[in-house]
Amino acid sequence: MRPVTEQYLIGQFSLLLEDMAPSPGDRYAVAVHDLRGEVEKSSVQTLPKLAREAMALSDMICWGVLERGDAVGFCRYAKAAVALSEFSVAAGLLPE
Repeated sequence: MRPVTEQYLIGQFSLLLEDMAPSPGDRYAVAVHDLRGEVEKSSVQTLPKLAREAMALSDMICWGVLERGDAVGFCRYAKAAVALSEFSVAAGLLPE
């Protein structure tokens, strides 16, 4: 059984990635889904690498909706990306 802290980190990371999930059929939907699965199966030691991947993916998602002219979508994904970044820094997965 994993200690509660490990379960929390992995669970919270997965939930924050869910907020980044684009609509089915979007070019990034599978990437977010796959990354969530990887996070849920990973060890805590792997989370910093996955946090970097998640931030790179969130950047691509934000640019993608911005390029489509979707201001509402951009605001939604940018808010989710900020939450993911803040969590990752607070959890020690990413540097400040």
